Amino acid sequence: MKVCYIYREKERKAHSIELLFDTISREVRASGIQVEKWYKPLSNLKAILSLRRLNADIYHITGDCYYLSLFLPWNRTVMTVHDIGMYKNHPKTLKRRFFAFVSFVLPMRLLNFCTAISELTKGDLVDILGVNPNKILVIPNPLVHPIAFTPKDFNTECPTILQIGTGNHKNLIGLIESVKNLPCKLDIVGKPSDYLIKLMDDYGIVYSLSSNITNEQILEKYRMCDIVYFASLSEGFGLPILEAQGIGRPVITSDMEPMRSICGGGGVLVDPLNYETIRAAIEMLTSNVSLREQLLQIGLKNVEKYKVKDIVNQYLNLYNNLKHEKHSFSN
Repeated sequence: MKVCYIYREKERKAHSIELLFDTISREVRASGIQVEKWYKPLSNLKAILSLRRLNADIYHITGDCYYLSLFLPWNRTVMTVHDIGMYKNHPKTLKRRFFAFVSFVLPMRLLNFCTAISELTKGDLVDILGVNPNKILVIPNPLVHPIAFTPKDFNTECPTILQIGTGNHKNLIGLIESVKNLPCKLDIVGKPSDYLIKLMDDYGIVYSLSSNITNEQILEKYRMCDIVYFASLSEGFGLPILEAQGIGRPVITSDMEPMRSICGGGGVLVDPLNYETIRAAIEMLTSNVSLREQLLQIGLKNVEKYKVKDIVNQYLNLYNNLKHEKHSFSN
């Protein structure tokens, strides 16, 4: 069997989906399956013409460029949907409605299956876009970094709180408002707005900023922090939760899906819009040793469900089912 993984444009210089499926494809290749990677050209016309020259048993669109499935053999193509935030979290303009139709609705009428990385993403596809739920298989993201439990003495005098990402939905404002006058240091990966930087300066918050760092540097930040903050307003999944648990750091995350399920009881759940509950969670983790130890043990057990090989086996089962389906089709 040959599987062709279809990626978005290299020129985007994005990494999350690429890292995820580079890891998955390596495991697929290790199982004896031939693997090819194809990156979408900037030109849509060139992309469509190039697709017609590909020759694989299974085509897997890894993210973003879902409309390309319209130009592939429908019964041998699968796409992985990470979220529909570009439609869900914005005004439903005519342009966005068209985007949702050609990216999700039409492809999923034609394809036999797609995968969603969480029950929330599946629910959004069904409830918001009216997609047939029987065509959606939930396969969660695996832990792709080489995570290893790394003990660290908790700094009760001035804990370091790690925040991964600075988009509006990451709710950095919630963290900033919650730690006002609280002894701590914020370690922020991303590029906050000038407004948020000024707010931290005005509040006298100690913070550090970093961006465009390597995977190893990100792992080192997990190792050096005391708490990982992931109280997002909206997520398709939530790998930082699992990465924190695997290294052995307590997590503060949102009491909403998919974070609640992914956390698996191994974190403190908060209302992301209630800054008092976030502050209380930080104070509780700082002062309560037994709670930290309890969350650590639950978290280490929880991440066992997200091993790469287990997730890859789910994809392999899907590929085999697609390959042996007896649908006749040409496009």
